[in-house]
Amino acid sequence: MRKLGIPSGSLQDSTIKLLEKVGIGIRVNGRQFKIEIKNFSLFSEVIIMRPQDIPKAVADGLLDAGLCGWDWVVESEMDQQVEKIGELWYGKKTREAVKVVVIGKSKELRDGPDVRVTSEYPVLARRLFPKAKIDFSHGGSEQKVAYLGYDYAVCVTETGKSIIENGLHIVKVILKSPTVLIARERNPEIIRFWELLKGGLNSEQYVLVKMNVRKECLSDVLSVIPAFNSPTVNDLRKRGFAIEALVKKTLMAELIMRLREKGAEGIIAHNVDVVL
Repeated sequence: MRKLGIPSGSLQDSTIKLLEKVGIGIRVNGRQFKIEIKNFSLFSEVIIMRPQDIPKAVADGLLDAGLCGWDWVVESEMDQQVEKIGELWYGKKTREAVKVVVIGKSKELRDGPDVRVTSEYPVLARRLFPKAKIDFSHGGSEQKVAYLGYDYAVCVTETGKSIIENGLHIVKVILKSPTVLIARERNPEIIRFWELLKGGLNSEQYVLVKMNVRKECLSDVLSVIPAFNSPTVNDLRKRGFAIEALVKKTLMAELIMRLREKGAEGIIAHNVDVVL
């Protein structure tokens, strides 16, 4: 009876979509915090939790594994109490890691009893500002620095757009925080689960290209395919071959043009859900 914790808030929807993308049946019942899971025997329950609470829940054995930002593992000082199985580079808006940063009106970083800091991460803030006055922040850090007299804020940013729009600067990047899969211990099943999720993210970069090729065109067509692995070539019942190749999406348009030039026919490009 294993339990998986997933984060509420900004990562909830993207995490659920990733689980569904790799074939794990998910059913969210209204505002309940327990998610029904189908077609996947590794976990019996999925619990939606505040990401700040997931690292300690894993360390205490209340969860067998959890998905959350690495920032909350470090902030909760659980980075030595849990195992980081692997990183998963996705956020609310992008496929980049968010960053925990110090922001201010200038690019100068100073500390002292006269310095006032508002922080969503008091533990991380205290490491950087051992002498300053630190107030806990529930969010809205940019406005507190811009308009309420704070010297600095320690907060999280994904794109940095709000910081720039408020006339502020990133003074220092404290850490990059990808989403991570954590567990009480490393075991083969949990590692394979991370690989499955990573494969779901990797698949966004690829398409599966299928085509038919006459015998006399085979060598020319194969010469232009930049496949992820060697292309699959099967004899057709009639004359010619069927070819499949996994290729980067960024190369697809140019590739299809060249395949047609080399004599490929019946070309189809499919999105894929998992690439391992």
